[in-house]
Amino acid sequence: MVLLIGGCASVSVKDEQQVANAGGETRPDAIYVIPFSTDGEFNVDREGAELAEFKQNLQEMMVVALETRFPKHLVPTRTAPSMMDVPSGNYWVVGGTFTLVNQGSRALRATIGFGAGGTKVETDVYVYDIASKSPTPFRVFRTTGGSGAQPGAVVGLNPVGAALSAVSGAAKGLTDDVVRTSRMITADLSEYMYERNWIPESRKLEAKR
Repeated sequence: MVLLIGGCASVSVKDEQQVANAGGETRPDAIYVIPFSTDGEFNVDREGAELAEFKQNLQEMMVVALETRFPKHLVPTRTAPSMMDVPSGNYWVVGGTFTLVNQGSRALRATIGFGAGGTKVETDVYVYDIASKSPTPFRVFRTTGGSGAQPGAVVGLNPVGAALSAVSGAAKGLTDDVVRTSRMITADLSEYMYERNWIPESRKLEAKR
């Protein structure tokens, strides 16, 4: 029963802060996405050069996920290697930090599921308004969540279903977490823009809190 109720696959937003006099008062012409820092805690089965490559891949994955989602729900989106590479203009910059990355156990997710061996990704997100000339982000929030709710081979209802569940459980993990995280970051900003009548309701996403 613990296995049946203990797992979930979701990401939520928390600890939202709006900073006064730091911008965010005008709809941006575009949003620049920069790579998230990987200075947080990484509990993964890699070290040295493999760990460095893993972190870089995670950064690239987040940039691509946000670059894909933002134009659909917010405004045109571009990428930059760092804040220093963003040109002057009516732009926002979205970046952050991977504060916690737990790889979990792919074997347990595949064979048992329902949260066993689940992954977890937490981020701090910072949104800057370049036009405001402020060195302080005008919006700050956190995301937290993970994967592991898919049923595994042990609890499959039939051999075919069990095999599919095993493959699915093995493939899911941190990639899903980053995709879900990108959706919650987009949702938070879409709510912000919708409240100010900058985007129509059809483009608004609901952030989970």
